[in-house]
Amino acid sequence: MAPFRLLVWMLLLAPPFPPRAGGSPPAPRSADRTTEVFRLDCASALSHREVTLFRNGTIRLRDGERGKEQMGLAELGPDEMDGALRRLAAEDLSEIGVMPRGVEGDWVERCVLVLALPDRPSRTFRYGRYDTLPLAFSRVLRVVDDMALKVQQLAGSERLPEGYEPRSGDVLKRTDGHLFEVFAFTEDKKGVEMQGIDEPLTLYVLREQLNREFVALVSRPRR
Repeated sequence: MAPFRLLVWMLLLAPPFPPRAGGSPPAPRSADRTTEVFRLDCASALSHREVTLFRNGTIRLRDGERGKEQMGLAELGPDEMDGALRRLAAEDLSEIGVMPRGVEGDWVERCVLVLALPDRPSRTFRYGRYDTLPLAFSRVLRVVDDMALKVQQLAGSERLPEGYEPRSGDVLKRTDGHLFEVFAFTEDKKGVEMQGIDEPLTLYVLREQLNREFVALVSRPRR
């Protein structure tokens, strides 16, 4: 066999060259744009709120009256994303099963949290707005709320003033448009008693969740 033909046959039969050590890093996975770290979906007969964190650091918030939700987006930097993942992974949820049920009704939000941390099996948790929740799970929800707060603006939406602190006599507009007055505070000052102005309804809302239930400060009495 001619030397040239012999060389060609040797090249064809030879195994592929092994990759170089320290070669180019893998390209970013486009699936990270659609892979969810968590999705919290809360709904009642009146309102609907969904908070989703994707693996690429995008936060999506949908919030508002049922069927008329507004949407907003925010982006986490690499350090912020790592911090959020660490906070979520630090909580031991392995012993949590069915949540104890509290107040129920058409106007009470029921929530579903789907949590899919890297290298862990996906978990689904169901609970109500006024259920008594395990401490570790409450801390996970705090992370979810912190992520939602990073979405500064929903298209066409209203928001309570930045850093709003409730005072007795404040009139707030709820997500469904109904007006409520700040009537009193719980003994530990963490909850707010709200009295309906245009409907005979009393609500108890945690201070830290006022911006989820209400979208505008309508009026404030003079001191």
